Formats: sequence, C-alpha cells, structure tokens
Amino acid sequence: MSIDKNVGKNIKRIRNERQLTQEELANKVGAIKQTISKIERGVFSPSFSLLVKICNELYTTPNELLLEDSQRLQWVAESPDQLEYSIKGLEQEMTIVEDLWAKAEKYKEDGEEKQEAKVLHEIIDHFAWENDHFREVAEYLYKKRLNDYLTKTSKELRNNKVMNLRLMEQEAFKKDGK
Repeated sequence: MSIDKNVGKNIKRIRNERQLTQEELANKVGAIKQTISKIERGVFSPSFSLLVKICNELYTTPNELLLEDSQRLQWVAESPDQLEYSIKGLEQEMTIVEDLWAKAEKYKEDGEEKQEAKVLHEIIDHFAWENDHFREVAEYLYKKRLNDYLTKTSKELRNNKVMNLRLMEQEAFKKDGK
C-alpha cells in the first residue's frame, strides 16, 4: 500500500475514533472538507504543515499515520503509551484543556469577555462533539439556572419573612410599650 493511502486510511480511522466528521476536522485545521476527503482516499498528499495540524487535532504523530495495520497493531502492543486511553493521552488531553483554561482565565482577568467566551466555547467543543453531548450540556446549564433561581428566590422570600416578623415584633412592642 502506498504511503498516501496509509496516511489517509489512518487519518480516517483516528478521525472516526475521535468522532469527528471530515468537515469538523477540516474546520479545525483550516482546510475544506474535500481536502480531507481526498487525503483519506489517498489521492492527495497533504503539505507538511497541514499534516502537522491534522496530527495535533487528532492527538497523534506522523509516525502513526505512516504505519500499515499490522505494523500499527505491533506498535500499539509494544508501546502502551500509544493506546487511545493511555497516561500519555491523558497528559496530552490535560495539557490542551489546561492551556485553554489558562487563556480563559487571562481573558477574564483582563476583562475581555468576548475572548473569554470564545475560549470557553473551545473547551466545550473539545468535549461535546455530538448533539447528545450538547444536549447534556444544555440540560445541565438549564437545571443549574433553575436551581440558582430557586435558591435566590427562596433566600429572598426567607429574608422578607424575617423582616416581616421583625416588623410585627416592633409593632407589638410599640403597642405593649404605650
């Protein structure tokens, strides 16, 4: 099998494992869907810079993309760090997300709300890659909002009742004191 076909086949495999569409990957690397499709079919060779961007988005290395199936299986078996859920993978994931959190915190401290929101969206997009995930996030945010609203309403109501009790005590004291 040719190098282009190996690279394309492995990009497709890893992209599917990461549950990304061709269009999503293309958007992340600054390409168009057709380019990703051609690369995956082995009819187009990506430039080195595009290949590096693809590797970064798929959390892989150019070496892994070059391997044939049998070589890849041997490579994974010999190197546990290459497993999809490895300590190295966790480290990479944490580095990516912590870098994004650091950017968001900096923008927040600098008062740049739009930039902060943009980075927070990147974090959410990193974890929510299907409608079901967005649905779960939306459901969580909605329930949190309801809970916050209910808590504030309860606190306000309780404070009003305490204030009314104090007013009633003052009125009673005034009547008894006269």
